[in-house]
This record gives sequence, structure tokens and C-alpha cells, in this order.
Amino acid sequence: MGVQPGGVAEDSRQVRPGDLFVAYPGDLADGRRYIADAIARGACAVLWEAEGDFVWNPDWKIANLPATRLRTLAGPLAHALFGRPSERLSLIAITGTNGKTTISQWIAHAHPRPCAIIGTLGAGFPDNLLETGFTTPEAATLTRFLAEFAAADAQACALEASSIGIEEGRLDGARIDVAVFTNLTRDHLDYHGTMESYAAAKARLFSWPRLRLAVINLDDPFGQELAGQSTATRILGYTQSDTPGECQGVIRAEHVEETIHGLRFSLCAPNGRARVESGLLGRYNVSNLLAVAAVLIDAGLTPEDVAARIAKLSSPPGRLEKVGGQGEQSLERDNEPMIIVDYAHTPDALERALRALRPVARARGAGLVAIFGCGGDRDRGKRPLMGKIAAQLADRVVLTSDNPRSEQPSAILDEIRTAAPRAELIVDRAQAIRQTILAAHPADVILLAGKGHETYQEIAGVRCAFSDIAEANAALAARLESRP
Repeated sequence: MGVQPGGVAEDSRQVRPGDLFVAYPGDLADGRRYIADAIARGACAVLWEAEGDFVWNPDWKIANLPATRLRTLAGPLAHALFGRPSERLSLIAITGTNGKTTISQWIAHAHPRPCAIIGTLGAGFPDNLLETGFTTPEAATLTRFLAEFAAADAQACALEASSIGIEEGRLDGARIDVAVFTNLTRDHLDYHGTMESYAAAKARLFSWPRLRLAVINLDDPFGQELAGQSTATRILGYTQSDTPGECQGVIRAEHVEETIHGLRFSLCAPNGRARVESGLLGRYNVSNLLAVAAVLIDAGLTPEDVAARIAKLSSPPGRLEKVGGQGEQSLERDNEPMIIVDYAHTPDALERALRALRPVARARGAGLVAIFGCGGDRDRGKRPLMGKIAAQLADRVVLTSDNPRSEQPSAILDEIRTAAPRAELIVDRAQAIRQTILAAHPADVILLAGKGHETYQEIAGVRCAFSDIAEANAALAARLESRP
């Protein structure tokens, strides 16, 4: 095209003067519709997808080049134009159905060297994240972040690698140093079609070119398969089992104790052992902590150092997050129900959250209430599965809207209710939260599941401001005001 771009962008709002604008149809919009905006913002050239009926506007007096399958080229192109930033830091990619956000946040907080984050909660350094709207951003955006982190002296970056992001080539061109696998359970079948395709997308990460280390959950059946298939130079497994199977090295949790006050276990690693005490709830968090421990030990820490660092970790926003009351993990009865907000939106995640909270409800001497729904325009098969889990593990179930998107909210709830016939239906989520909290026994434990940290609700294609945490706090305040 006869120009030398200073950078690359596929979102016109992120174009800087001298950038190459890469325009192709995306998940939410067609980037070619925003070429004029990119030019107005100073793009020096445009690379555009030639497939389809798009025609270049001759009024756009700018260097341009059509190409096919452009989305697959965006990653390698961006990495070349940004000076291959993934070569200048350790890129730690975490994949799996559940646990990506928690593990990536904890790695960044506990890593011995400056570590950035790219994921569901945003991109940046710990406690200073810029919201992106994606778990795994598009290739050019992701690469721009890596370049900015490297320029800010980051030595590592914990990246949430979603199966969709891997499948669509958003990581292509990046040098991945460490890949972490958490687990594989049902999700995203609306996109992948089958569990086999879903698993294959995640497996790609463990045969990545020049992958140095694979950290794999050996308690997951698919994880055991990955351990035998990965082409990584080194494979480090983690497990709560005494018989984890074959692996080059194993991080193990022994003598696990799960109480209403947190978790205790012995961390056993190839380079020693240490006792871990954590205020986190839920047996599944032992696995999450083991994944973090494996990365930290690879980074040069001793088990004693690791134990000290992970003991300080707290739940990320929207992950078993306590609303109101006497502190994040306070379990004391304060004459108010205990409200927990969690992002659980898959059958496995909902089951884990409810099982983690059952001992707490038992200790408080009251019931466990689940308030949740399922997203619209997504895998319908998981709806009755989640209904069945809630009916089995909660004392009371309230079905309400999640992000219904283009579907009728009541129709979604009817599908969930086929497996939870005794569940209550309150379509309006704010109303469901308010009514349930106002009517709750003072010792009840109430789980608001599905939306977690999200600050919007999508109904009929429109995103409106909405927060489970804000609604729960408002309901608790109303409950206090209503006292005689």
C-alpha cells in the first residue's frame, strides 16, 4: 500500500493518527461500516475484507487493500506492527469453562514480577482495569494492550483465553509462554455445536508453537487427555487426588479442610511443601489456588512464598462476593440475610456455588435461596440442567431474567422450570431480588447467580444499567427502613 503504519486497529474508536485500520465483519458489527470514521480519526490506510457485497467508496482517498479471510490475518499483522510485544513479557493464557477470571486475577495480584491482566473484568494492571466488553479482545486490541503493558515495564500478563477467542484467531501471532487449563463442562454449545468442538478449541492452546509450560487440572477428565497430548516443553499438573495419573510434575493439595471460615490444605510441590490457610469459600477454590500456585512456583517462588501470597487473595468482583454485612467473608449472623453475588451461569458453576454455600447456610441455621435465570440466544440445553441443580441443592428457588436478549424472558424461565417445578417465577430481576430479600429469614443465605460483576442487563437488544450488587444493597436498605 506504500505506507508504513504506526499501529493497527480493528475498532474505529481506537484508531490513532497513522494507524492501519483493519475492517471485517465481526460478532456485533461489520467493521467496514466504520471506515469513514477510521479515516476521520487519522488512519493512514485500510485493509478490508473482500468477501461479501461490500464495495469500496471512491470518495475515500486513502491507501487501501482488499483481502479474504482477513480476521485470521489480523493477529499476526498486529503483532508485527506493534513490535511483537508478546516476546517481551511472559504471556500466561488461562482457558477452561470456569475459573478463568479468578485465576487470572489472582496470578496478577500474587506474581513476583509486574503482571498485567486481560479478561472479563477488563485490561490493565491489578486494581486499575479498563473495561473492554470482551473476555478475549479482538486480535489488534489485544496486541495493543500487550504493547502498552510491555512499555509500562510489565514482565508478565495473565490472559483469559476463551474458546471463542481461540477459535476466531484472536490469539494468533502471539507468543504464549504458559497455558493453564481449569476444567471442561457444558457451555457455549450455541457457538461450538458439540462438546467435542468446544474441547478442540481449548486444546489448541496446549499445542501452541513454542509453548514453554502447560499447567493442567488433572482432576478433570479432559485435563488428563491434554496432559498426554500437549506439545509444551514442560507439563505441570495440579490435583487434589492421590492418584493424578502421569505428568512430568505435580502440584498437589493434601489434607484439605473446608469450613465455614475458609480453606486449609497442604501444598505439595516438586520443590517442597507448605501449609495454606485461606478465607475463601468453596472446595473448587482449592483447584483455582493450585493453578495459581503452579504458575508462581514456575516463576521461581518457594511453596512457603506461594502459601504466604495466596493466603492474602480475596474473591474477584462478582465471584462469591458478599453484599453488605460485616465484611467480605463474614459469616456472623447480623440479623440480615447473607447475600452472595456470583457469575455462575453454567450448570457446573451453579452447582459449585451452591455446594460452597450449603455449609454456611447450615451453620447459620437457615435456608439457602437461589435466584437465577439463563441468558437468551444461548445454549438452551443447559436451562433444565441448571433448574435441576438448583432444585436439588437450594431450599428455595426463584427464577428470574438474566440477559434475555431477543428471547421472551418468560419462555426462558419456563424451560428452566421444567426441571424445577416448585420454583417461583418473578420475571423482573430487580423485583425478584427485592422481594426475596425483604421476605427472607434473617439467617438465610441468598445466592444471586448469573450476572456477577456485570453492570447491565440486555433485554430486546438494548443494554440497560443494572447491577445485582446495587439492587441487593438497595433491598437491604429497604429492609432496614421497614423495621418497626
